[in-house]
Amino acid sequence: MIDTPPRAHVLSDGTPGGPCAVFVHGVEDSWRTWGRLADSLGPRWRSVALDVPWRAGNDYRWRWSGAPSDWVGAGLDALDESSFVLVGHSFGANAVLGRLAGGERRANAAVLISPFFRPPGAEVTWRTFDRSRAAFERQVRDGMRMRLRGMAEEDVFELMLTRTCERIGPIGFLAAFEQYVASGHLSLSCVDIPVLVLCGENDPVTFRPHAEALARRLARGIVAGEKDFDHFSHLRRAPDVAQAIEELIGDRGPRHDVRQQGA
Repeated sequence: MIDTPPRAHVLSDGTPGGPCAVFVHGVEDSWRTWGRLADSLGPRWRSVALDVPWRAGNDYRWRWSGAPSDWVGAGLDALDESSFVLVGHSFGANAVLGRLAGGERRANAAVLISPFFRPPGAEVTWRTFDRSRAAFERQVRDGMRMRLRGMAEEDVFELMLTRTCERIGPIGFLAAFEQYVASGHLSLSCVDIPVLVLCGENDPVTFRPHAEALARRLARGIVAGEKDFDHFSHLRRAPDVAQAIEELIGDRGPRHDVRQQGA
């Protein structure tokens, strides 16, 4: 049971009657990761970032209190928002997807940035496990580089990375792997809002065919993203991601709808 909901941080107050976005960060990340995207969306948007417990430096004890989607739900329940775009990145995107599958009704649209989705027919093998672990470690490494931005020498960075991986341990990796495995079993028939799935060819976690398979399972699923998008496109390409979100809620048409194009 979740006794204390995730704290919410307001990044932008927005304008009266303007749209609202609620952000959910990825594993070993921070609510601060959404600053660039909030700035790119502009002052018209009210932007709120949840500080969910899989933040950088956590001990993963939160797993015993509730599923990731439960933590997102607790954070949303504590907000005074009746309508919003729900945006998640990586592990946070899967938590958002689980929340939508559980019947979240306040979100009028959702954006899944680099989720890890397992098509229902994809077998889970030891090779899958090993590849997922390698991708997870690369994700942690790339995320640390993004946060440090060259502030540490390479030998210091490698030491920090080693200690971080030791702290995360198998429990942290299994939290992510279980999300991946469970994604193929989610009942998504009740999700009737527009859902944008963002991915790119430089993302080691989200493969385009898997993103398209996810979109096909959603009544109004859309796949978008430039070829050079990577796992952290919300940071490196924040203006482009903001434009995609604006297009999603502005009914100006998706960049790529997999059902229309027969993918």
